[in-house]
Amino acid sequence: MSTQINKTDVKAEGLGFKKSAAFNLPNRITLSRLFLAVIFFVFLSYRFFDLALVTFFLAVLTDWLDGYYARKKGLSTDLGRIADPFVDKVIICGGFIIFIHIAKDIMAPWMVIIIVAREFFVSSIRGYSESKGIPFASNMWGKTKMFLQSLTICILILYFAHFRNIGWTEYVVYTFIWATIIVTLMSGIFYIISAKKTLLAT
Repeated sequence: MSTQINKTDVKAEGLGFKKSAAFNLPNRITLSRLFLAVIFFVFLSYRFFDLALVTFFLAVLTDWLDGYYARKKGLSTDLGRIADPFVDKVIICGGFIIFIHIAKDIMAPWMVIIIVAREFFVSSIRGYSESKGIPFASNMWGKTKMFLQSLTICILILYFAHFRNIGWTEYVVYTFIWATIIVTLMSGIFYIISAKKTLLAT
């Protein structure tokens, strides 16, 4: 009798875990994007560019979907606020890191270091601010940076998949890479300015 009760309790706890707010639909979509990121990295590493592009588009779609459902249904959670930007950074930083090898003739390693360093630094500021109970929402510069980084990855994939032998397209790729670096730096600077009072507080 006791064993049956224990099994029932465990089952009930398991169902409660699955139905908990932390594992609601937006968060499950976010975690699925992490799985898509791994698939994207594999395709990109082995230069299956078309498959990598499709996977990346699916990941971008899930990024829009989880935000849409979280806002519309009021399903924002602490897990979502942590997981969503984390997964975004994984797929963006991972994509640029892989391109260090693929696009070594047009993208220098220091450019990728700037992108990755900015993400680490802003994440540190966000974590510190929120530990003090101060909200750290993304701003226009952060959203523009994310859009431009995603677009640049798509352009790089298309370039190496279909347009590498067309001379003028290399200049288009250069333009987007430099625009990404500049906007990434500017977004980091503006985040530092917005968090200045928190960082300087004693």
